[in-house]
Amino acid sequence: MVSQDDRADDVTGVFLHRLPEDTWWWSDEMFRLLGHEPDSVTPTGKLLRGHIHPEDQTRLDSALEHGRATGSPFSCYLRVVGNADTERNVVLVGDGRTGDDGEVVVVRGFAVDVTEPVRQEARRAADSDIDRARASQEDIDLARGVLMALYGINADIAMRVLRRHSQYANVKLRALAQSVREAAPTAPGRPQHDLHQRVSAVLYPDRD
Repeated sequence: MVSQDDRADDVTGVFLHRLPEDTWWWSDEMFRLLGHEPDSVTPTGKLLRGHIHPEDQTRLDSALEHGRATGSPFSCYLRVVGNADTERNVVLVGDGRTGDDGEVVVVRGFAVDVTEPVRQEARRAADSDIDRARASQEDIDLARGVLMALYGINADIAMRVLRRHSQYANVKLRALAQSVREAAPTAPGRPQHDLHQRVSAVLYPDRD
C-alpha cells in the first residue's frame, strides 16, 4: 500500500505539444518540476529544453522527434535543472495522437520525478559498498595478523607478503585473506604447530 507521504514525493507533470499551432500546455506539476510557479511563464519547447542538463538534451530531442514523426510511445531518462540550479531525476514518457489524415497532431506525455528513488538506490549502493569494503578490510587485517604472528614480521611486511602472493596466485587480495583467516583456527584434536602448514598451503597452493 502506498502511503500519503510516498504519493507526495511522486511528482508527475503532464505536457501536451500541439504540432499544427506549435503550442505547449503544462500541468501545474510540470511547471513546478521545472522550477516555475504555475502559469508564470509561457510553456515552449525551447524553455523545456533549457531546463534539461546539457548532456541529456540530445536524448530529449530524439525522444520528442520520435513521437512527432511516428506517434509511437517513447521514453527517456533526463536530469532537470531548476531555476535555483537544483537537479532532479526525471523519466519522460509519451506518445503521439494522430489526426484524420494519419499525421501526428499532438505529442503528449508525463514527466515522472524519480529523484528520491534514485537517491535511495544510490544510498543503498553506497552502503553496500561500504559494508563490502569494511568486511574486506577486516579479512585483510586478520590475515595480516596471522602472518605477523606466524613469521614474526611487522604489519607492513605482512601486507607486502599478502599482496605478493595475491599477484603470484592471480587471486584477489580479499579472497586470499579470507583463505588465510579460515586456515588459521586450529580444529579440535589437531596440533597447534600445524598452523604453518595450513597457511603455507594457502600461500603456495601449487607446491608439492
